[in-house]
Amino acid sequence: MDAPDPAVSGQHAEADSTTKVLILGGGVAGVIAARTLHVQGIDNFVLVEARDELGGRLQSTSIGDYVVELGANWIQGTQTGNGPINPIWELAKKHGLKTQISHFSNNISKLVSSSGFHALG
Repeated sequence: MDAPDPAVSGQHAEADSTTKVLILGGGVAGVIAARTLHVQGIDNFVLVEARDELGGRLQSTSIGDYVVELGANWIQGTQTGNGPINPIWELAKKHGLKTQISHFSNNISKLVSSSGFHALG
């Protein structure tokens, strides 16, 4: 029986003299780098993440009966012309996530101060 894959099992791997690749950060880019290496048959890598979970800015927390997203809330650069499609956009479509188009050039944010509301731009 093969040893469990540390990336899948939640175990911690340690670098040794055979480690050829060090991936710094377990955000989306780091996880995709690890997956890409693994798919290509390159498994002598170590992914280093400072927090106790992977995902980088992709974080959520529960407030009562609701789950609130704390991190990445926009998918930017979904595709330009015939260029590559943003892999996060592909994941959102694959899993049927609800999306909403944002037009930042027409967006007005408001700041509340002691003298009332002020448009920021």
